[in-house]
Formats: sequence, C-alpha cells, structure tokens
Amino acid sequence: MAKSDADDPVQEDRMVRRLLVGLMAAGLLLAGGPPAFAEPPVTETIQQKNLVDTFVDVLPSCQPGGPLYTFTVTINHVEHSTTFADGRIHGGVTETGTFVAVPLADPSLPTYTGTLVVRNGFFIQNGQNINNTFTYSVHGRARTARLSIPTPRAISTFR
Repeated sequence: MAKSDADDPVQEDRMVRRLLVGLMAAGLLLAGGPPAFAEPPVTETIQQKNLVDTFVDVLPSCQPGGPLYTFTVTINHVEHSTTFADGRIHGGVTETGTFVAVPLADPSLPTYTGTLVVRNGFFIQNGQNINNTFTYSVHGRARTARLSIPTPRAISTFR
C-alpha cells in the first residue's frame, strides 16, 4: 500500500506552521499593527484687514519718560496655526500696517507717520509654551525728524 502526502508527518507539520504563521500575521494586521497613515494636521488661518486702534504711549517707545503721543494704527492681521494629532501646536501672528503719532500735550513736537511690522511665532507641546519669538520694526517720518525702531534682536522665551 502506497503512502500519501497527507499521511506524511513532516508534510503535516509544514502545513500547520504555515497556517499558524498566516493566522498570526492576519491577527497582527487586524488588531495590533500601527496605522497605515497618520492623521493630517489641522490648519487654521484668520485674516483681518484695515483694523484701526488708537492708544497713548511715549515716543520713542524704548525710552521711559519720553513725551506722550496719541497713536492711531491701521493694520492687517494674520493668525496661522497648525495643530497636530499628538497635541503639538505651531503658529504665528503677523501684523503689518501704518501709523500716525500726534503729540498729546506739546504741539511743538513733530507728528510722525510711518509703517510697522510685528511678528510673533510660537510652538506649544503638552499644553506648555516651548518657544515664543517676538520681533517688531517701526519706521516713521516727520517733516523735521526720522524715527526708526528696529528690533534690537529677536525676543525669545523658552520653557
């Protein structure tokens, strides 16, 4: 009587191993494997144009005790943020515009007109601000004077 392959114990072991390996691979793919794709980040941009604000401050603003001026600024404001699935947030705010600075109490002082740029970038992780960088630049003119207040250096804060 001839022996068939089904009766061969070596052949049976191979088939059982193949079946077990196939089942384990399918189980890993269905139950415990990492996702095939990551969640895309959520991006948000907010733009506002021609915002007007009026306030009183000293001029030049870097020197305490300077004369008071009434500033009227007209700016364009852009906020941008990217929020990742793991909770990290990267974003920034940029404001660009023009200003008029009129002396509050002493009309003999010059009136300035000019431009300004303010930028703030930030990175947040685990609900804590990890990095925040702020820069600004102000350039103005009067009939008899010029005003330039560039950022001495980027102002950064770290956790």
